Amino acid sequence: MHLLFAGLGITFLLIFSWVLFHEEAAEWRTTQARFRQLEGDVKNPHQLAEAASVGGLRQVWLPDLGRIDRCETCHLGIDDPAFAGAPAPFATHPGTWLATHPTGRFGCTPCHDGQGQATDYAAAAHRPQPFVTRPMRPLETIEANCGTCHRALDPTDAPRLAEGRRLIAESGCFGCHEIPGFEGMTFRGPALDSVGYKVRPAWLASWLKDPKSYLAQSKMGNFRLSPDEIGSLQGFLLSQRMQVPLDSTGVDWKNADTANGRALFGELRCVSCHAVNGRGGTMGPELTNIGDKVRRDWLFSYLKDPHRVQADTPMLQYRLNDAQWRDLTAFLLEQYSSADTGAEPPPVTYQDARLLAAGRAVFERRGCSSCHRLAAIKETGRIGPSLAGIADRDPDELPYGGSTVRHTTDNYIFLKVLLPDTLGQPSGMPTFGFSPADAARITLALASIRKSDLPASYVVGRPALVPYRPGGKFGELVMRYRCLSCHTVGGFGGDLSTVPLDRIGSQLQRDYLANYLLNPGAVRVSVEARMPVFHLSPDEAKTIADYVSMVFLDDRFDRYDTKFTSAEARRGQELYGQLGCQACHQLGTKGGYVGPELSTTGARLKPGWIAAWLSTPQTYKPGTLQPDYGLSGADARALTAYLTSLGRSDAAKARGGKTP
Repeated sequence: MHLLFAGLGITFLLIFSWVLFHEEAAEWRTTQARFRQLEGDVKNPHQLAEAASVGGLRQVWLPDLGRIDRCETCHLGIDDPAFAGAPAPFATHPGTWLATHPTGRFGCTPCHDGQGQATDYAAAAHRPQPFVTRPMRPLETIEANCGTCHRALDPTDAPRLAEGRRLIAESGCFGCHEIPGFEGMTFRGPALDSVGYKVRPAWLASWLKDPKSYLAQSKMGNFRLSPDEIGSLQGFLLSQRMQVPLDSTGVDWKNADTANGRALFGELRCVSCHAVNGRGGTMGPELTNIGDKVRRDWLFSYLKDPHRVQADTPMLQYRLNDAQWRDLTAFLLEQYSSADTGAEPPPVTYQDARLLAAGRAVFERRGCSSCHRLAAIKETGRIGPSLAGIADRDPDELPYGGSTVRHTTDNYIFLKVLLPDTLGQPSGMPTFGFSPADAARITLALASIRKSDLPASYVVGRPALVPYRPGGKFGELVMRYRCLSCHTVGGFGGDLSTVPLDRIGSQLQRDYLANYLLNPGAVRVSVEARMPVFHLSPDEAKTIADYVSMVFLDDRFDRYDTKFTSAEARRGQELYGQLGCQACHQLGTKGGYVGPELSTTGARLKPGWIAAWLSTPQTYKPGTLQPDYGLSGADARALTAYLTSLGRSDAAKARGGKTP
C-alpha cells in the first residue's frame, strides 16, 4: 500500500511538474518576453516609464457577441504607433481601423475570425485547422466580415464587398432566393404578356438557348435548356398576345427617312440609357442587334407609348409625331441588325395544346415568373433555397460532388456561383457567365450573411428609402417623362444623372430652368450623358419649373445676401485668375472643358448656391474634381459676386422678355 501511494505521489508530481513547465514555457510567455526586448529597442526611457506593464493573459470580453478574445496577449503593439514597423505579431494594426473599431468594443475575431480564446498560433487558427469551421480570414476576403455589421449595399472602405452586392442586385439573385439585406428589392425583366407580338421566332429560340450569344452583357442566365424545352417554351411564349400593338397600318413605311431617324436618335440622347456596340448607357437594353429581335409594328408602338406596353418601364415618353416615330423605328431596324432579316413575318399562331402545356410547365419549373410578369401564370414565390445564414453552414454537410477543392463554405459558394453543375447533381440554377473575379466578389458578399443576428448597436443599416410619388399635374409629368429614372429625390430614383433634385430650386434660376427644359444644352461638354430633348410644351415646362422652384428648396442658400458691390465683383475677377479657374472652366471661347461652362452663370445659378459650393464643394458632391481652396467667407463672396454678374444681360436679350 505504501508503495502504491508513493507511486501515485510521484506520478502526480510529474504531472504537476509537466503542467507547470508547459505553462511557464507557453508560447504566449515567450512571445511577451520577445516583446519586452523589442520594446526596449523602440522606446526611450520616458516612454518605457509610462508604458503599461506587459505580463499575463490579456482578454476582451464581449458579452453582447458571446465572445472572449485573447489576441492581444501576443499582439501587444496592436494600438501603439511606436510599433508601426515592428515584425509580427507586434506590429501596429494597419490603417485607421482601430479609431472606429476599438478592440475594447469590437475585439478581434468579429472582424478577423479565428479562435479568440486560444493563446498559441496553431490553436488560434491563424491558418486552417481540422474541425475549425472559421479560421482566420485571409486579407483577400476580410471584407466579408465587414458586411456582417455594415448592411448598406455600398459600404464605404469595402470595395470588394460593395461590388459583390452590386452584382447580386444587378443579377436579380433575390428573385429566386431569399437574401437578407435585399428585402423589398425587385428585379423585373420585360413583361411577357404580349411577347408573341414583340419578338421574332428565330430570335427567341436562339435567346432561350443562350442569352449571351445575342447579348454578351445580358443579365439573364443560361438555364441550359434541352432542345425539347426550348421548342415548347418558345411556343408557349409566342402564344402570349394579350395586348395588340398600336395600329400602324396607316404608316407610310416606304417613305421612312432613316437619316431623320438617325438625327432623332442623337437628339433624344438614346445612348444615355442604351448601349450600341458596347458603348453607351446600361439602364436600358443593348440596341446593337435589335433588328434581329423585335417586330416593326411592336417597336413603333413601344416607342410611341412605352408605358402602355410596360407600365413600370423606366423608358421615357417623348412628344413626337407618327412620322418621326416611323423614321426612328426604320433607322433602328435597318442600322442595328446583324444581317438582312428579310420581310416582316406574320405573328406565329400555336394550336398544339400539348406543346403549350409543356412550355407552360417549363416556365413554371424554371421559375421564369421570378423576373418576368405573365398574367397567365400565378406567381408561386421563390424557387431557390433561402440564403439566410449561408456563411455559417457546415462545410462538411454541403454537396461538393466530384470537386477536389478544400471543403469550405466559401469554396462551395464560389463554385455554385461560377459553375452550378460542377457540384454533383444537375442544378436548376442558371449559369450567369460570371468571371472568376466576379464570382469571388459575390462569394464575399454572401459570406457576410450569418445565422445569428447581431445586437442592434453593432449594425450599420441601410437607410430606408421612401418612394417619392408626387401628385397633381407635376406628378403626371414626372411619371410621363420618367424624371426619376435618372434623378433622385431623397435618395429615391436613378443614378444616371449626377444632379439630385432635392435642392435644385435653390440652385437654379427659375427662368433658366424653364428654358432649359424646352431646349436642354450641354452644361459640361465633357459629360457624355445629357438631358434628352423631350419636346415639352411651354405649359409643361412652366409647370415643372414652377413646382421645382417652390418645393425643392434649401433655406440655407435662399437666405444669402445678394446685394453685391462692384468692388466685390472686381475682387472676384482677380481671384478667378489667381486660382486658375480658367484651366477647367470656359468663359466665352477661352478656358478648359473639365468643369461647367461659366459664361451664363449669373442667369443659370443662384448666388447662395454658388457661395456654398465654392466654400465646401466636397460637402455637396463627394469626390468632385472641384478643388477646395479653403476660401474665406469674403473671398467666396467676392467670387460669387463676379460669377453672378456673368451672362445676366445676354440671357435677358436671348429670351426677348419671354419665359414659359
